[in-house]
Amino acid sequence: MASRSLHYQGNHTFSKTQKGYIVYPKALSIVWGNEKRFWKLPKYEKDDAELIQVNWLEVTGCIDDINITKKTSYNIEFTMSLMTDAFGWNNSPIYLMAKWGDNTQWRKVNLATKTNDKKMISETITIIKGKGNNTDKIYFGLYEVWNKKWKGGLKIHSVNLTEI
Repeated sequence: MASRSLHYQGNHTFSKTQKGYIVYPKALSIVWGNEKRFWKLPKYEKDDAELIQVNWLEVTGCIDDINITKKTSYNIEFTMSLMTDAFGWNNSPIYLMAKWGDNTQWRKVNLATKTNDKKMISETITIIKGKGNNTDKIYFGLYEVWNKKWKGGLKIHSVNLTEI
C-alpha cells in the first residue's frame, strides 16, 4: 500500500503581469499541507490557502525559466491576512526568504503586531539576481519552524513579484 505524503506539492504555475509575476497558493508547496487538520488547501487556482494550525510553518514557491538581465531586482510581496480567531503569533515571528542564484535574503516579520479581522497584510522582501547556478529561478518562502508553538488563522492570498 502506497502512503500519501503529508506535504502538499504545488503545481508551480505563475502568471505574467504587466510589471512581473503573480503566484497563487495552489502553486505553492506547503509542509503539512495535505493534512486537513492543519491546512485548508485551495480548490481552484486563485483560492486562498488557510492555515488551521501548525507548529511548523513552511510555505515555498519559485518562478522558473526567467531569462532576465543580471542587474534586475524584484520586490517579492506576500499578501496574507489574519483571521479574527488567529492565534499563536506572539513571540513567533515569520521569516520571508528569497533566493536568486547565489544571493539569498531573509526578513523577519512579527505578525502579532498586525491587525486581525481579515485585514490584508503585505510584506515585502527585495532580491537582486546573483551569480552561479539557478539564475533562471527565483525561490521564495515563509517560515516559522523554530518556535514549535501552535499557530493558526493565517490566509495566504498570493505572492507578487514586481520588477524594480
